[in-house]
Amino acid sequence: MKRLAFLLVALLFGGTVWAGPVQEKNKAVARAFVEEVLCQGKLERYIDFHTADYMGHSSELGDFNVAEDLAAAREERKALPDMQFAVNHMVAEGDLVVVHWTMWGTNTQPGMGLPATGKPIKISGMTLFRFRAGKISEEWNAYNMLSVLKQAGLFPPKGLTGQEPKFPTHDPTNP
Repeated sequence: MKRLAFLLVALLFGGTVWAGPVQEKNKAVARAFVEEVLCQGKLERYIDFHTADYMGHSSELGDFNVAEDLAAAREERKALPDMQFAVNHMVAEGDLVVVHWTMWGTNTQPGMGLPATGKPIKISGMTLFRFRAGKISEEWNAYNMLSVLKQAGLFPPKGLTGQEPKFPTHDPTNP
């Protein structure tokens, strides 16, 4: 009976003890991906961090696979050749890791559908990674692309003043 009770306790609490090292490993992989691949521009290692059936999700871009995600990373690096990333916070639960990051660089080349403006860009965002077998299998991104456009001097678009609309001072129904 004591042996059965010990096994039940070991199963119940051993699972939570076991989850800690897996979560820490996933956080280390997420940090390495951001710092080595994205920050240092080692895009040739991109595939090493993702599962073959990886799927990404973004309110800005919709759903994308690993090849499309890598192409987007290349475009970002092209537009901001001096791009840097900092990991601000990381939280892990189960197979998920959230990374709160800040990215900055200078838009010296055309890329990401933007012309070269020579302006500095700095944004913060969050990425939620799902891990399977130590690799990123899914992710969700949240960042403010409007802020990027404003900092690059591309918003408001030409022709808009960015000011409140002016209303007629006369009554248009009584000419």
